[in-house]
Amino acid sequence: MEKEIIVQFVFFETMSDNNEFISQWDQYSKEMKNIQKIRLQQEIGNKKKAKYLSQHSCYKDEFKFVFKKERRSAHFPEIEMRVRQLGGYTPLQIQSNRNSKTNENKVFIFLNGGEAEINSYRELLQYRFLNIYKAYFESSNYDYILEFFVENDHSTEFMDQLKSQTGHFESGIYKECVLQAV
Repeated sequence: MEKEIIVQFVFFETMSDNNEFISQWDQYSKEMKNIQKIRLQQEIGNKKKAKYLSQHSCYKDEFKFVFKKERRSAHFPEIEMRVRQLGGYTPLQIQSNRNSKTNENKVFIFLNGGEAEINSYRELLQYRFLNIYKAYFESSNYDYILEFFVENDHSTEFMDQLKSQTGHFESGIYKECVLQAV
């Protein structure tokens, strides 16, 4: 019997220097790498704040919330940041389980709506792979999170296609962070 996987998504926003955040994140991920598989992506194109999205994967029976609901996480005591937990999600479709390549970005779509809406996103052009995650907990912020692997040169065109989609969603282009511990 295959074990069920839960992926916890967490947003981080900080005005701090990227190197300072990455340094502390790297220390945190070294502590957690034996428990969870962790990926960190940074939103590109935002000049005011540094925004990050982390994915923490583990088996359902080993799932633990990693961050407290406080304004400041104990893992990052010196950095002023906003932490927003999106909740736990189960993979519905995984076309790629690898890190993104240097010539790829990830476009994440955070969606509230039914599975019928997801089908319209599958019809988008200019992406290589699509991973789909469904809310596991009722308290999750979104019904679905879609993770598209898109070549860097096609990211703008892909985002333009999203403008034609209906429904309530948020989206962003992210570049995977290179970390020492992961």
